[in-house]
Amino acid sequence: MPLTVKICGIQDPGMADWSFSQGADFVGLVLAPSRRQLTLEQAKAIVTKVPGRYVAVVWSPGPTEFEEILSDLGVAAIQHHGRPQFDWIEKTRASNRIAIATELDPMADIVLLDGREPGSGQTRIWERPPWHRPLWLAGGLTPQNVGALVHDLHPEGVDVSSGVERDGMKNRELISQFVREAKQWP
Repeated sequence: MPLTVKICGIQDPGMADWSFSQGADFVGLVLAPSRRQLTLEQAKAIVTKVPGRYVAVVWSPGPTEFEEILSDLGVAAIQHHGRPQFDWIEKTRASNRIAIATELDPMADIVLLDGREPGSGQTRIWERPPWHRPLWLAGGLTPQNVGALVHDLHPEGVDVSSGVERDGMKNRELISQFVREAKQWP
C-alpha cells in the first residue's frame, strides 16, 4: 500500500493546490487553536476552490460545533485532538468520513502519533508501536528526515506542518521536497 502524505496547516487555496499538485494525498485545515487556525468560512473557501481530500483538524469541539463542521465543510476526514466530549468517531463514520485519532484508539480508522505540541515542529521519539491498523507519524518531520523515518518504521502515512515552512509560512520548494522524499520508499 503506498504511503500517505498529509500537508497540514494550509491557509490558502494556492498552497492547497500546490500541495495536491506535488502529490500530497491530504491537506490539513486547522480549525483548532493555533497560529494556523482557520475559521469555518475560510476553510470552506479553500475546499470549494480547490478539489482534493481535506482533513479538518479539531481540538475537543462540542457536539454543536462538530455537527457544523460535518454539515458545512466538505472534508474527507476529521482529526481529533484533546479529550472527546462525545463519540466523535461514530459521528465521523456516520457522515462517511475517516476518523483520525491522536491516541491509540482501536475504534479509529487511522491513528496519528504526533509530538507533545502538534504543529510546533518539536521532534518526537519516533517508534512504531505494536499496532496493526493504519498508523501515521508526525512531530518534527522535514524533507531531510522523512525518508529515513519511512524507510525504518514503515508507517502508512506521514504528516508535516512546520517542517515545510520558512519564516512561519508554507514553502513550495519544501513541500515538493517533503513529498518526494517521503514517497521514494515503497
